[in-house]
Amino acid sequence: MANTFRASLYTPLDIADSSTARTLWRLIDTPIVMPARFDSVERARIEFDSQSFEVARDLYSAEDVLFIKGMNAKFLAMFTQLTTTLAKWTFWWELGVMAGPSREKWLSWFCELVRQLPPYYGFACSASEYEAKHKVVNSSDVGNSIRMAGVSVADFHKFLPGVYWLTVFGAELAGHFGSKFMLLPDVRRIEIQPSQVAILLDSPVLPESMEERLLVEAHLAEILGAKYFFDLVKINDEREPVPPLARVMREASE
Repeated sequence: MANTFRASLYTPLDIADSSTARTLWRLIDTPIVMPARFDSVERARIEFDSQSFEVARDLYSAEDVLFIKGMNAKFLAMFTQLTTTLAKWTFWWELGVMAGPSREKWLSWFCELVRQLPPYYGFACSASEYEAKHKVVNSSDVGNSIRMAGVSVADFHKFLPGVYWLTVFGAELAGHFGSKFMLLPDVRRIEIQPSQVAILLDSPVLPESMEERLLVEAHLAEILGAKYFFDLVKINDEREPVPPLARVMREASE
């Protein structure tokens, strides 16, 4: 996973919905991904074609999980229904393409997916950055156990996972943070119409110093409001949900 790039979206959209499945299929069916197979298991045995979204929709309705494999950049997507009103979509592809001339094409593809299928929140970074921000190793007499802190469904109802190399703020979050985005140093602000915002660090996806990268991101979170963001360094600090997002999620579950 060290040479992997990952992007995750927390979304209210359900692939069991025919319109969502059709739109997702169309966005995945592109030369940059070159989709090949899909299934409810990672080895993905069913051949992908432009009309197979109906099969995928039915599979997702039954299993609450769906995988799609692409032929380009070792693309893999995993869609998981966390609750009846919240799903997590995660995409992986080769880190190398994010350091070369194809970077902007992949970013454009991801932002277009976000535009057409708006999430609550999302992020993208190298796998090594993700681990540095969330990996917890607990030692005991019987050995070590590893877990990823701050990214569970229960956590998402309490706070945001963090600020990353690329961070996507859905409509509720973009409205809440508003003018604070203008205060963020050394980032590129990307307007995703009609009402979403993404911020992209003005630095390579893989930093020379991961420690420095985490400090930069912690500073950005501080400007936006540190109480809303998970920070592994301050794992026991009290945090709060962003009010408009918490309200929308609560209303969706009622």
